[in-house]
Amino acid sequence: MATETTDDKLDACCLTEYRPLPGIPSGQMIKIADIDTYYISGKDQTSKGKTIVLLTDIFGLTKNIRIIADEVSEKSGFDVYVPDLLRGDAIHSSLMKNMPEESGEKMSISARLRYAGNLVTSLAPWLFRHRQSVSLPLVQKFFQTLRSEKGVTKIEAVGYCFGGLYALLAGGPLHLADAIVGCHVSLTNKTHFEQLEVPAAFACAQEDNQFSDSLRAEAEQILARKSELPSKFLMTKGTAHGFASRPNPDNHVTMAAFKQANDLIAEWAKTHL
Repeated sequence: MATETTDDKLDACCLTEYRPLPGIPSGQMIKIADIDTYYISGKDQTSKGKTIVLLTDIFGLTKNIRIIADEVSEKSGFDVYVPDLLRGDAIHSSLMKNMPEESGEKMSISARLRYAGNLVTSLAPWLFRHRQSVSLPLVQKFFQTLRSEKGVTKIEAVGYCFGGLYALLAGGPLHLADAIVGCHVSLTNKTHFEQLEVPAAFACAQEDNQFSDSLRAEAEQILARKSELPSKFLMTKGTAHGFASRPNPDNHVTMAAFKQANDLIAEWAKTHL
């Protein structure tokens, strides 16, 4: 059952977003399946029952993903939900500082050392706390509750980086989603693409150490063989990992790609739900 919620941790996280997108989120926080969730109601009353669920990156339910939800809802007309699957235990988005914004950019030696240190001290323990055996049951519970309690009949699962894995899993044998979109996905392998059973689109960075050229090419080949299954790979020029969820508002290259990703999410939902 959905109820209103006020979560100081989530509000503070939203306010302290590193390099925030412009605008003020216009949705509301509710609880679904005991999971704090950002919700924005779609304007297309004829599409009620069809919804888009955004699965966040490691930075959780910050301002940016709420702005994205608002924009995707505006473009598609659908209701959009963003569950806090991290339960308030997000990595702060300042980790993006000094990370490449565009393809071809290189990190300085000092930035590489700091990032390596963060991997050991923060990210590795965090990934263990949010391993698949912990996170997947939350995804299942959330999607099932949407259908049983909110009257949802069709779902597009959209995953960013960490959330991309769960979008893929939702579109596989678990039968949680009816279509998926992955944005610079991570933690995936060819098996996740082989097991897809629903229309799948991907917004890809030109350079992405989380979703390599070789894995992307293999994924394209796998889905091309599934002739009955619509698929699309959008390659965004000049981009690096994170462009679809953490673009620099002052960088016209990443912002153009960010808009492309949002358009893809909306159009894929309107076409395949």
